[in-house]
Parts: sequence; structure tokens; C-alpha cells
Amino acid sequence: MLLIVLFFPVSAIRIGFNENVCYYPLGSNSTLEIDYTHSVSLTKVIDIYRVSKDGIYALQERWQEFLAGQPTDFDYRAGKFYVKNLNTFLGKSWEYWFIPVNNVTVKIDEKVVFVQPEEEGIMKIEVKKVPILLIISRRC
Repeated sequence: MLLIVLFFPVSAIRIGFNENVCYYPLGSNSTLEIDYTHSVSLTKVIDIYRVSKDGIYALQERWQEFLAGQPTDFDYRAGKFYVKNLNTFLGKSWEYWFIPVNNVTVKIDEKVVFVQPEEEGIMKIEVKKVPILLIISRRC
């Protein structure tokens, strides 16, 4: 009976960075926040997503400068940040390329679950059905 439970599939957020992979149980509408330092302006950027079993939705982007690759239009200012509200479906996976200067931190439902190692690489976020065992053994 225990084996059946351990292999029962549930919805999860998979975060992979190069060879590092972890899983986090997915709520009905989890919030995913990716906080990093922009590699050109060296200012903070915060991307906020809603993640459900249906996929990943970009909700909001916050940034501090209008340099290389950062948006030029925004909805309002909040302190030091320009803020753009979104409601964009991205699919079941999303990728970022990070270098050490980015100092990326990932939060799920306001809990830090991943901090970038001292290397560059691709961070891939996916919504997947996985056995409960994977969430227990490879938790973020």
C-alpha cells in the first residue's frame, strides 16, 4: 500500500538548474517569484508568476532601469521599481539563462526554494505530474 501512495502522481513545480533538480508540491494557484540582479544595470528585477496545474502565467514584472532588454513601458511606479502588470499564459515550462552576477533567488508561495549556485546555466521551470516520492526525495 505504501508503494502505491509513493508512486501516486501529483502536480508539481520542477526547478532545474544545470544538473540540480528539485520538485515542489503545486497548490491550486501557487505564486512563483524570481528575484535577480540584471547583468547590465546591476539593479534588482522581480518577476512574479502564478502557477497551477494548467501552466505558468506571468503576472507582474518589476525593474529599476531601462537598460538592455528591460521593458520601456510600465503601468506605475512602486518605490524604486517600475511595475508592469501582465496576465500572460506562458505554457507548461519557462526558461531563464543566469550567470553568477545575477544572484537569482526563487520563491514559491513566499518561501525561498532555490538560490543560484556559483555557476552559469539555464534554469527551467516546469509544471509536471510526478510521483509523490520525487517531491519527498528531491524537495526544493
